[in-house]
Amino acid sequence: MTLLQDVTDRQREAITHLEGPLLVVAGAGSGKTRVITRRIGYLMSQGVKPYNILAITFTNKAAAEMDERVKQFSSHKGLWVSTFHKMCARILRSAIDRLGYSRDFSIYDTTDQMNRVKSIMSELQLDTTQWKPRTIVSSISNAKNKLIDPATFASTTSGYYYNQVAKIYKKYQTLLKANNALDFDDLLIKTIELFKTHPDILEMYQEKFRFILIDEYQDTNYSQYTITRLLANRYKNICVTGDPDQSIYGWRGADIRNIMDFEKDYPDARVVFLEQNYRSTKHILHAASSIIQQNKYRKQKLLWTENVSGEKLTIISCENEHAEADEIAKTIKELTKECVRYSDIALFYRTNAQSRVLEISLRNSGIPYTIIGGVEFYQRKEIKDVLSYLRLCINPHDEVALERTINTPARGIGNTTMKKLEDWATHHDTSLFDAVRQVDVIPGITGKAAVSIKRYSELISDFRQFPRSPVEDIIKRVIEKTNYFAYLRESGEAEAKDRIANVEELVNAAHEYDINYSEGTLQGFLEEVALVSDADELEDTAEAVTLMTLHTAKGLEFPVVFLTGVEDGLLPHSESNDSDDKIEEERRLCYVGITRAMKKLFLTHAKRRMHYGQMNLCRPSRFLDEIPDEIIEKIDMTNREYAYYPDETSSGFVHKTPLTFDPERATPVSASVPSREATQTFVCGEVVRHPLFGVGRVMEVYGSNEKASVKVSFHVGGTKHLMLAYAKLERVK
Repeated sequence: MTLLQDVTDRQREAITHLEGPLLVVAGAGSGKTRVITRRIGYLMSQGVKPYNILAITFTNKAAAEMDERVKQFSSHKGLWVSTFHKMCARILRSAIDRLGYSRDFSIYDTTDQMNRVKSIMSELQLDTTQWKPRTIVSSISNAKNKLIDPATFASTTSGYYYNQVAKIYKKYQTLLKANNALDFDDLLIKTIELFKTHPDILEMYQEKFRFILIDEYQDTNYSQYTITRLLANRYKNICVTGDPDQSIYGWRGADIRNIMDFEKDYPDARVVFLEQNYRSTKHILHAASSIIQQNKYRKQKLLWTENVSGEKLTIISCENEHAEADEIAKTIKELTKECVRYSDIALFYRTNAQSRVLEISLRNSGIPYTIIGGVEFYQRKEIKDVLSYLRLCINPHDEVALERTINTPARGIGNTTMKKLEDWATHHDTSLFDAVRQVDVIPGITGKAAVSIKRYSELISDFRQFPRSPVEDIIKRVIEKTNYFAYLRESGEAEAKDRIANVEELVNAAHEYDINYSEGTLQGFLEEVALVSDADELEDTAEAVTLMTLHTAKGLEFPVVFLTGVEDGLLPHSESNDSDDKIEEERRLCYVGITRAMKKLFLTHAKRRMHYGQMNLCRPSRFLDEIPDEIIEKIDMTNREYAYYPDETSSGFVHKTPLTFDPERATPVSASVPSREATQTFVCGEVVRHPLFGVGRVMEVYGSNEKASVKVSFHVGGTKHLMLAYAKLERVK
C-alpha cells in the first residue's frame, strides 16, 4: 500500500502539505485518522526524522491505533504518538527536579483528588452535604485549566463560596507538593512552568518536535493550547485536525475558540476541509446537517456521501422511561433476527443515570450488554488497593497510597492511631511515612498498634527494594507479601471471587505491558493505568450491546445506534437553558450522537419520566423539530396500555411492559401478569416493613386493587415507589 493510494484530492492536499501551519477541518466520518497517519508517513518519506515528529491524540486507544497504522508504511523508531497528559508526564519524568519535585512523583487520579479534597474540607469543618466535593474539585480544575494558581485565585475571586474554594485549593496544592504528587491538571501546568522558567528545556523540545500534529484540536483547553503554542513557536510546522461541530467538552475546560481562531494565531495557515463522509447513509447525514446548521458559531461545511440513502430515521415516542427501555429491547431482538450482531448496536444517553432502566429491560430480555464509563476497572476498590502498594514501591511520600494501605488488609491501625501519626508529622514538618518509620518516638502509640506500624514500615521498605521490572513479578510479590488474596477470601463478601478475579486481571494487564514494552518499568505501568480513559475500556471483541454516554461515544461508530431520552431537559440538558453557547454545545452533542450511526438510527423519547421521586411530563427535544419530516418515520407508543410486573432485581419497584390486545374483544389482555385479588390497602402515615428495605412510613397512596401502589420513606433504604401486589409490605403496630 502506498501513502497516496485510495485518497481524495482534499485528503492528498492535507497529507502532502510540508512546512507551515495547517488546519484540517474534518467532518464526522471523513477519514481524518487516515489523513493524520499518512501525513506522518509522508513527512518521513520526505526526509523528516521520526525523532522530530510529535503526534497528539486524546485517548491511549487512539494513540495505539495511530501508532499501528503508521507502522504499515515505515519504521518510525523515535516517533512520539501520545496523549497530552502522557507526553507531559514523560517530559516531567526527565526534568521535574528543576521545579523542586522528585522524578518519582505519583499521579493522582480523580478518586485520589476527591479524597484529598474531602479530607481538607473536614479540616476546615465544611459539611460535605452542603458543600459538594465534586463541585469544589471542578472549580479547582477549571482554575488550573486557565493557569490560575492558588494565590491568584484567592486575590481575584469573591463571595463566600469562592473564598472557601481558595482555602481548599491552597491546602490541596501544598499537600500535593508534600506528597511529591501531581494530579492530571498539574501534568499540564508543571510542563508549562518548566518551559517558561527553564528556556533551555523548551528550546530542546522545540528542536526535537519540529513537526507537530494534534488531533481533536477543538477539544483542547487553555493549558493544552499554551503547551502547543510554546512547542510550535520556533518552526510553526503545526498541523491540527478537528471539527468545531464536535466540540462537546466545554464543561471540562475545552475551548472551541482554539480551533475557530487558529487562522488568527497562524495567519499564513493553509485550511483544508474534509467533507466527504464514508461512514453514514445519506439520510443520517441529512439529519445531522439539518440540526447542526442551526448553530451560529461554527465553520460552514456540508457533509456529503456517496453511500446509499438508507433507511429513514425512526423516532419512537413512549409513555415513560420503562416503556422506552422495553421498546428498545424489543427492537434489538427484532434486529438480531435480521442478522444484526449485538456488538453492532449502541445505546447512547445524555446522563449516566439513564442507564439503570435500560439495563433492567436488557436483562429481562436476555440481551448481553456492556457499559462504558460506569465503575471503571482501575477505580475498583481491590485494584486501587494493589495499585496503592505499587505506588509506594516508588514514592513513599504518597500519603494517599499510604493511608489506603496501612490498614488494608486489617492490621489493627485505627483512625485514632492515624490521627496521632498525622499530628506528629505535621508538628515535626515531615512526611507521614517518616512518622511511620519513627513510630517508637511518637507518644501514645504503643502495644499492638506500634508493632503493626513497624511491620508495615518494613513491608514498604522491602517493596522499595524490588527491581522496577518485570511489572508482572512485582505485582505477584506484592499480592503474596500482603496476603491480599487471603484478605479478600476472608472478607465474607459475596463478590470476593469477583474481586480476586479482578486482581488476577490486573496481573494480566501487567503481563501484557511487559510484552508490549520491553524496556517498561513499574513507573511506566502506573502512568499507563493512571491516564486510562473511558473510551480506552471499550473491547472490540465483546459480543454485547454497548451502553455509554454521548460524551464517551465521540470518535466511535456503530452500524445501529439508539439515541435515548431525546427530550428537552435531557438533550438539551436543563442546565443549558440559560445560555445560547450551552445550547449550541448541546446541539453539537446531538450531532455527535447522530453521526456515530452507520446504517440505522433510532431516536427515542418519553412522555413522562421519573425525576427525584416525581413523575414529570416531558417535551420532545427541540432538536427533533430540526430534522426534515421526509427522512423520518414516527412511531407513537404513548397510547398503549401498560401493565405492571415485578422486576426481581428491584424488589417491587414499578416497572411496566406493554399489554397485548385481542382485536376481537378490543380489551387488553396480558399473558405475563396473572390476575390477582384485591391487595392489602394502606393509608398515609402508617408504619410498614419491607423484606429488603426494612421499616418505613407510607407517604403517598396511588390507585386501587391490583394497580395500587405506595410511596414509602424507609429509614435505611430511602424513598421507594412500590407496587402493593408485589412489594410484600406488612404493617408495623
